[in-house]
Amino acid sequence: MSEEPEEDPKQKTPDMRRKIEELSQSLEAERKRADEYLTRLRYMQADFENFEKRVRREREDLVKMSSERVVAKMLPLLDELQIALVESRNLKDAEAFIKGLEIILANLLDLLRQEGVEEIEALGRKFDPLKHEVVSFIETDSVEENTVVKELRRGYLLHGRVIRPSVVEVAKKPLKAGDPSPSNNVELTTI
Repeated sequence: MSEEPEEDPKQKTPDMRRKIEELSQSLEAERKRADEYLTRLRYMQADFENFEKRVRREREDLVKMSSERVVAKMLPLLDELQIALVESRNLKDAEAFIKGLEIILANLLDLLRQEGVEEIEALGRKFDPLKHEVVSFIETDSVEENTVVKELRRGYLLHGRVIRPSVVEVAKKPLKAGDPSPSNNVELTTI
């Protein structure tokens, strides 16, 4: 049996110290790298959570607005029902017909409300170019200027956004002798 010669303990100590120092430095470098990875991971988690929130908000907005096209197509039907109801009042013995139309109209309005549709208040209100479309002006002193005096077609909001403006006539002060022409003092504003 061959025995290995024993190393000198004095020589072993500096080598071990150097090795321990190298291992300590290597361990510290790996700790720093692990901390960097942990920081990156936390940023990535925060970014992902923000992404999820944004996608959730966009999905909610999409759901709200997905019915806009359908609702906009239903509005002419609503107009026709309202006109038919007004016209049928002139018929004799048409009470059952009128009652039926009133029920249909009420159901349709309820359906639209459930979908987030609201009627735009126009009559008697101040003209709002974001919600009203002016087709003509009515000269009158009976109401304040720029007040909606007639609603020709009702406007609607879907989840607070205008999908169809109200078509209206708006009050203006009557011209008096010597006043400048209307083109100089009246501004027609539409959407």
